[in-house]
Amino acid sequence: MRSFLSISAIVAMGFAGSAAKAQHMPPKIWDIKLGIPISELPLNDFVDPACGTNGGPPGRPLKGFEEFALCPVEQSTGLHEVWFRYDDEMEYIARARRSGILIRQYQANSLAGQPIITSFLIDNAGLVQGYRIVNDPRAEGSVRIDAFNLADLFKGIAGMGIPCKDLPPAEGERPIDDIFIKEICEQKTGDQVVRVESRRYYKPGQYAVDPNENRLTENQFESSARLEVYRPPHNGP
Repeated sequence: MRSFLSISAIVAMGFAGSAAKAQHMPPKIWDIKLGIPISELPLNDFVDPACGTNGGPPGRPLKGFEEFALCPVEQSTGLHEVWFRYDDEMEYIARARRSGILIRQYQANSLAGQPIITSFLIDNAGLVQGYRIVNDPRAEGSVRIDAFNLADLFKGIAGMGIPCKDLPPAEGERPIDDIFIKEICEQKTGDQVVRVESRRYYKPGQYAVDPNENRLTENQFESSARLEVYRPPHNGP
């Protein structure tokens, strides 16, 4: 554990030494122009790369983004998914200062209060051809219950006007508080695909109250949101 003295020193030096960094917010995943080489990524802001797991937690750790080829090619996109996290130095300093305002300002790996999982989609030539943002399903139930709302932000990031359709419930899927959400939005413009998905319902066998033991359950529901923006590789000449 860090001592109080070391935390105090980090706070003092961190805010003094990071004044220039604090003057501008670091880039977000959607700020990265598609088609740039991985060597041009702001590596001080995007850290700890690992093989992605289709929007899930990190898989095989990588020494750097240049090891992207160690990650398998996805069938769905034809690209390599590389998980990463945003550098959270400023958030750590804000938490050490116990400043709610600064914590919200510098909260790195969350969006609208929801913990998120971020990854780049990279082609065989080492060019960033897309990205993926998914709510973190490991969040506490009281937080994750609202994860589906991220879809509205995702639609804004992707560009308004994306066509959406509601999918019917599968067998055993039920509304939560009379609200059932199973929506997919997709748009293909030129060679770019944009997809936003949102879910809010009980899966088969999930209940707010366990019918066998008559007790409240924890985290037994589906509430999620997902954004994918990518350019599939050209397989032809």
